[in-house]
Amino acid sequence: MAKKEKKLTHAQLKKKVDEWFSKYVRYEAADQDGNCICFTCGKQYHATKIQAGHFASRRYANVRWCTDNVKPQCVACNIYGQGEQYVFGRNLEMQRRGLPEEIMRRAHESRKFTIAELRNLYAHYRSEAIQFARQKNIVHDKAGATKV
Repeated sequence: MAKKEKKLTHAQLKKKVDEWFSKYVRYEAADQDGNCICFTCGKQYHATKIQAGHFASRRYANVRWCTDNVKPQCVACNIYGQGEQYVFGRNLEMQRRGLPEEIMRRAHESRKFTIAELRNLYAHYRSEAIQFARQKNIVHDKAGATKV
């Protein structure tokens, strides 16, 4: 008898998307040796030892998984420095004029993702993250490879 697939809740799917989107952001930013530069302090860390930091908080669904809003950040900047939002915003502005304002405007637009949209985001970011990991020889945690 085939094993019955467990249906994930909206919250569980968001957590899965968060996990793979974080890997996607970090692995994409990594060089060929798997190292990333912290967006706010400029220190180098391996992609598995750095985090995905948000300019506009994850509570804003509309930009939660927006690549313009999320960049690699070290634990010191992201957690202990509370995201270093001022420096983050300044660096975004240097990348593209008006970007921080655009992100904040979009953040305040209401958005609710459906289960189907979350499944699509999960599949997309999981696939892309795995591809980047292979290209850059990054050994990623396969425990999060649950099918949804």
